[in-house]
Amino acid sequence: MLRAYGLLCLFSLAIAAAFALRGLWTILAFSFAELALVAVALLHYLRHARDYEHIVLRDGELIVEQVSAGHCRRHHFSPWRTRVGVPHWPRQLIHIHDIGAGGARVDVGVFATPERRRQVAQELLALLPPPLSPP
Repeated sequence: MLRAYGLLCLFSLAIAAAFALRGLWTILAFSFAELALVAVALLHYLRHARDYEHIVLRDGELIVEQVSAGHCRRHHFSPWRTRVGVPHWPRQLIHIHDIGAGGARVDVGVFATPERRRQVAQELLALLPPPLSPP
């Protein structure tokens, strides 16, 4: 990606320099502004290129791991105290909620299509035991 950006800079600045030699200095200024905005967009892309969400049911525990911009958040849920909300609308996420004393809640499915979100939520509901009723 760095090579592609370098070629873009070279090409854009070469054209801008040709116009600057003819007295049109504003083209050079706009070329620098354009390349700066492209650099900001590429930095934002690189920061989020490795974002992901991972859900695993292992050893009697539901673990949800979310990585965004290099920051990892890991949530642990007891399968018997966990409720899963199936999304009904296209922009709605999967709601995972601990009905215990902690009351932890997490929304997942940011990177999935609406159909895939519904499928994952239904698979989670099938794998999780029914929640324990309060005494």
